[in-house]
Amino acid sequence: MRSLSRPALGSGLVAIFLLGSAGPALAAETASSEIVIITEDDTVAEDLYATGVRIIIEGTIEGDLIAFAAEEVVISGEVTGSVLAIAPSVNVGGDIGESLRVSTGSLSLSGSVGVDVVAAAFDVDLDSGSEVGRDALVWAVEMTAGGSIGARLQGTQRTLELAGEVGGDVDVSAGRLVVSGPLEVAGDLGYRSPSEAEGLDEADVGGVVVRKTPVPPNIRVRALGLLARILVVLGLTSAALLVGWGWPQRTRLAGERARAQTLRAFGYGALVVLSPLLLAGLAAVVAGLTPAAAFLPLLAIFGPLVVATAGIVLVLSLVAGVPAVLAAGRALPRDLGLYGAIFAGSTLVGVVWLIPIVGWIVPLLVLPVGLGSWLLSFRKGQEAQGG
Repeated sequence: MRSLSRPALGSGLVAIFLLGSAGPALAAETASSEIVIITEDDTVAEDLYATGVRIIIEGTIEGDLIAFAAEEVVISGEVTGSVLAIAPSVNVGGDIGESLRVSTGSLSLSGSVGVDVVAAAFDVDLDSGSEVGRDALVWAVEMTAGGSIGARLQGTQRTLELAGEVGGDVDVSAGRLVVSGPLEVAGDLGYRSPSEAEGLDEADVGGVVVRKTPVPPNIRVRALGLLARILVVLGLTSAALLVGWGWPQRTRLAGERARAQTLRAFGYGALVVLSPLLLAGLAAVVAGLTPAAAFLPLLAIFGPLVVATAGIVLVLSLVAGVPAVLAAGRALPRDLGLYGAIFAGSTLVGVVWLIPIVGWIVPLLVLPVGLGSWLLSFRKGQEAQGG
């Protein structure tokens, strides 16, 4: 049996990036508008590259369709070739002659796909009237498969509701598998899940039903994880000592702020840490208040800004915890000096971080307190100069 081809969805982004520079040598049509529509009476006699807020295909495309939409892609007509679509919503009620590749929030398939389906989505619905000629490979949070799949069904889902027909094997990882109606599986029904599948009495399986429990973390994986954490602690300790050596006065002042104004430092630092999320939230609010046609320009502005802000926060986090670990070292009974306090505090914080579950509280405290302490140290310096 020929294996399912799995081209990276990233190739679609590359193809879309090339739309603006595509020349006649591509032997394809390009369309860019708020709404791109191929009406029922229209026929595109070659490949179509389309970008817009909404892309609606009611007619026929005698070739491939590559579509990037800000809202939705709707195919109720026919595409004789393959479809690659990236959009918040993709609805296929018509016929696709070859393959369907999608990255979307919601995929609904009630028509037919001649070869295979590869989808990464939050929600996937393969309607009872849907037909997939060969394989279906799906990564989704919620998936309902009630139609006909000619060969194999594979992928990972949190919840999978399965019915209809599968002409080959089922091999999925699902948090919860439910046979929601009459189901025919020509091959094996294999699933990896923490719980038994529900409704298996409605399944007619030609092979065997195999349930595999989720694999616990391997001891070697755990050991490598512990080693990685220890190396991180050593690296951050070295960085903290280097900062203290190169900037002793400022480091002492920031450490004092961390001890004397812990809550205030935490508040300031939390604002810095959350700034990428706050900026992304602002972008979402602005996008919600503007017309859909302005979505792509806003994405071009806010996207790089959010990424750049997150990068700055990430870089700062490498040395942000220095005042916090210095304050922890100063809290010990003996006076260890600047470097001794940094080393002792970093060791203490690192040991707590290695403790399962509890350890994840450490970065949630150390990072904002450290960042806020640095800010307060500069503020105090400016006040002293002003006085």
